[in-house]
Amino acid sequence: MIELTRESDEEPAVEMIADRAGVSYRSVYRYFDDRTELMLAAIARVMGDVRPIFDIEELGEGRLDGRISRFISSRLDAYRELAPLTRLAVCRSLTEPVVSVECDNVRAFLRMQLVNQFAPELEHVEASERELVVTALDVMFQFEALEFLNRHQGMTDDGMTWVLTRHVHAHLDAAAAAASTN
Repeated sequence: MIELTRESDEEPAVEMIADRAGVSYRSVYRYFDDRTELMLAAIARVMGDVRPIFDIEELGEGRLDGRISRFISSRLDAYRELAPLTRLAVCRSLTEPVVSVECDNVRAFLRMQLVNQFAPELEHVEASERELVVTALDVMFQFEALEFLNRHQGMTDDGMTWVLTRHVHAHLDAAAAAASTN
């Protein structure tokens, strides 16, 4: 399923998955109760395989520009590696509650990572505004936002990096300015 998903923007049919795996159609359902369980297994496998992509060196440490650069690099690496399967998972999350829960878990992890990476700047922001700043930053790093920049705007990694860097600076600089006037 993972290979076929990377080759096409469409969810592969079970027959195609069985054929690629070298097993019968019925064998697929001997191991998985339904397509949702198969998708969850694929997501778990990919997440396990690419887990190191989500690790950010020196999380929350160092100068802001370096932290921004490491954060963006990590997110773009993950986007490139996970985009095909994530497209399917996002679509399936609309109708499959268990897939929706998995997507929400990944989003929560990534949001917490963002908070930790920019904690030095966020700690000086009033609590009421901090949540708004985190949300403004978080939304730009959601899969759908990266997908928009890459697929719909045709941006390269360099272009996406420029936009994302400006976005992070705009929100953190504005938050710092507001905090310094209080």
